[in-house]
Formats: sequence, C-alpha cells, structure tokens
Amino acid sequence: MLLAFGVIIASLGVLAHNLLSLRPLLLSPENIGPLIAYAGLLTWHRLSRGAYAARGTLLLWTAVNLVGGGILTALPLPILPFVPEQTLGHYLTHGVYALSQVPLLWLLIRPTRTLAVA
Repeated sequence: MLLAFGVIIASLGVLAHNLLSLRPLLLSPENIGPLIAYAGLLTWHRLSRGAYAARGTLLLWTAVNLVGGGILTALPLPILPFVPEQTLGHYLTHGVYALSQVPLLWLLIRPTRTLAVA
C-alpha cells in the first residue's frame, strides 16, 4: 500500500512539472506516457509479489526521473537538444519534480522484512 502512495506522489511530481514547464494538455503524451509507465510498473510489481525484476525496473524508472528529469534537464548542458529556462520558477518546478521521486526511491531501496519459513 505504501508503494502505491509513493507511485502517486512521484507521478504527481512529473505531472506538475510537465503542466507548469511544458504546458501541454492534460491528456498529451508527455503526461500520459510517464503515468502509464508508473501504473504499469506498479501493477507488475503487485502481480509478481515484489519480484526483484519488477522492483528493480521500478527503481530504475524512478532514479531516471529523479536524476534525468528532476536534475539534469534543469541545467544548461550542451548535450541536451534544448536550452532550459534559467529562472527561479523553472528551478523550483524541477525541485518539485526531483523531490517527488524521493519517497518512492526510499521505499524501493529500504530493507524489507521477509518472514522466515520454519
């Protein structure tokens, strides 16, 4: 259940960034794509009862969103195919994006207890 809340928070961060920075329609691919990815990965995780592959893929997706979407794309790097705004509002939007990934990342990397079968 906690993982679902983490996915909701992470998804809302991506959605907030996209609506504030990119200003696409709510049902545009920039918004729907990441939400479908989060929902699909969470569903896979639930159906596989937390299998390592599902957990690892969700962890990777969250880390890519944190580092790539939340941090790197806010910087004016020459490798990017665009020049991001260098305004306080843009940095705050990326801060929200990055911070929204942290709860899910923490839930995925924290040690989980398993029941020993006697």
